Amino acid sequence: MNDKKRDAPSYHRNIEVITNQLRIILPKNTKYVLEIGSGTGQHVAHFASEFPDIVFQPTDYKVENLESIDAWAADQKNILSAQRLDITKTDWLADSTRKFDALLCFNVIHITPWEVTKAIFIGADKIMNKDCKIAIYGPFKINGTQTSQSNEEFEKWLKGRDSAYGVRDIEDVNKAAQAYGFSHIEKHPMPANNFINVFART
Repeated sequence: MNDKKRDAPSYHRNIEVITNQLRIILPKNTKYVLEIGSGTGQHVAHFASEFPDIVFQPTDYKVENLESIDAWAADQKNILSAQRLDITKTDWLADSTRKFDALLCFNVIHITPWEVTKAIFIGADKIMNKDCKIAIYGPFKINGTQTSQSNEEFEKWLKGRDSAYGVRDIEDVNKAAQAYGFSHIEKHPMPANNFINVFART
């Protein structure tokens, strides 16, 4: 393995089921997809191999992740160079020459402050096409209730790391989405008490 490539155990657990859901979720004739929080880069590299007609833009807040993302992407012609992205800055990707058809955000909003969740929709309103989809993957509460004991324990662990972290309630996320012209349209149950929640313009 290229020594710049890092490996995330979660990738091996969820990549196939996520990819199968993307075949359903991604809008028809999708050309450009933005990924927020690309991490090691394994997911986006796999998506690019499965969707060769789509161009993917990987991003991550952590500069140290960009090298691994680009290493995994090296064999794929339809992945752009990874960019550092702080989505709490309102001008993110302001210099982009393209509009995106879909935004993917996996395993991010529960390990970031709530401001990051709101910022996803603020920025998406500026850079996404009219018929775009936003797909957010991870654990969620439903109507204020955890979906499993393991998620309740997971949230306690998260808050032990940082009190600003936590399993988000899908209703709260939807309210944030609605404030910027998006609404919750689909909920796809996933293994290990996770979901892919999908949003589109209102």
